[in-house]
Amino acid sequence: MSRTTLPTAASLNERQAGQTFKQHYDAVRQAQTDRLAAMQTLTDNAGVAGRSLLASEQREFDAHDDEVRRIGIILRRLDNSPENQVDRSQIVIASGDPGVRTTAPELPLLTRGQSFADWTARSSHGAPQPAQDVRLGALLRTWVTGRRDGLNDSELRAMAEGTATAGGHLVPTPTAGQLIDRARNVSRVFQAGATTVPMDSQTLKVPRLTGSSAPAWRNENAAIAEGDLTLDAVTLTARSMAFLVKMSRELIEDSDPSIVGVVERDLAAQVALELDRVALRGTGTAPQPRGVLNQTGVTVTTHGANGALIAADGFNYDALIDAQAAIRAFNHEPTGVITAPRTEQGLAKLKDAEGRYLQPPAGLLTRYPTNQVPIDLTVGTSTDCSEVYTGDWAQLYFGLRTGPMTIQLVERYADTGQVALLIWMRGDIALAHGEAFAVDTGVRG
Repeated sequence: MSRTTLPTAASLNERQAGQTFKQHYDAVRQAQTDRLAAMQTLTDNAGVAGRSLLASEQREFDAHDDEVRRIGIILRRLDNSPENQVDRSQIVIASGDPGVRTTAPELPLLTRGQSFADWTARSSHGAPQPAQDVRLGALLRTWVTGRRDGLNDSELRAMAEGTATAGGHLVPTPTAGQLIDRARNVSRVFQAGATTVPMDSQTLKVPRLTGSSAPAWRNENAAIAEGDLTLDAVTLTARSMAFLVKMSRELIEDSDPSIVGVVERDLAAQVALELDRVALRGTGTAPQPRGVLNQTGVTVTTHGANGALIAADGFNYDALIDAQAAIRAFNHEPTGVITAPRTEQGLAKLKDAEGRYLQPPAGLLTRYPTNQVPIDLTVGTSTDCSEVYTGDWAQLYFGLRTGPMTIQLVERYADTGQVALLIWMRGDIALAHGEAFAVDTGVRG
């Protein structure tokens, strides 16, 4: 289908007579999809022929690109329209009631198996976006080289909807959602079960239950025992984290196509490492969030006045069992243990008096080693101590306000032949229940 037969932004700007809001919205969305498909066909045909776009094809591609941008503006206006503000997933039709009422939406809590990118898509448009990933490396390559071959439909859409800033390009929201999902998949606290809480404001209060009434047996005609639910809230306050990554234009041009995957993996790994560190050991002194170790209510056990070596008669599996029991005493069920790799090595080498390796007791939780647990802490006179974190990790809330957002800086380092990625995000860490966690300190190698 040529561009001349496709609807233009000008023809889609106003709703037609007799057209419902949904019909208008769907028509605009379909027009954008058709334009992107036409762009993809042009690049695919050129790729099959082993060539770049011809001048005539480039003009057609650019015309489609311009229309996609204009249509994107219309879509954003429709997204913010009062007619689109009702969350249709919350509409309830009462039995026998011809009217419609809405219920208050529940706070979204995303567990380790749920995608932040999918939640972002549903929140923005009411339905998931195309399944193809938007690869940050692919966008970076296109911005630097101008080549659009190899971009999938979602990436063409991202190129059209991304915002050009002074000296750079802002990577669109779906890509940020995918990047945080990649970081969560690498992060040990999220692998253990930490919960993501999308934040729609600078602060967010997450309700929690701190007490409830207990059932009681009663005699006939006797009064029923009364009780009240006790509620309070955990407050998340968005704090900022940012970093800058520079790379040469030659690297991007000459590393294709490997650069496409390398960028996402490295950025996700760096974000994941910092999230692990601050979730476990964050000081809580602004601007840093407060991690598990420094939260109130957490059971902290120090082994020995100067720490304890990992050994059959020192720090061993008994300590892990005791930490799990301490959490269960508060009616929480632990889901995992986070350790330093050195601790894993020491536990794996435990032996009995005959030199035979000890088998871990049944019932021990999965352990997640990470170098974000230090091994050079001071306890008494020892300076080689580490920590072990046991918890019901679903009770650790990671509030995400923004990002990780990415700006590709195209001018700032142009005089040195470099480009840079500026990554920033805003979020916070909080524990729903401090007693759902136990920390063992003074663990020596």
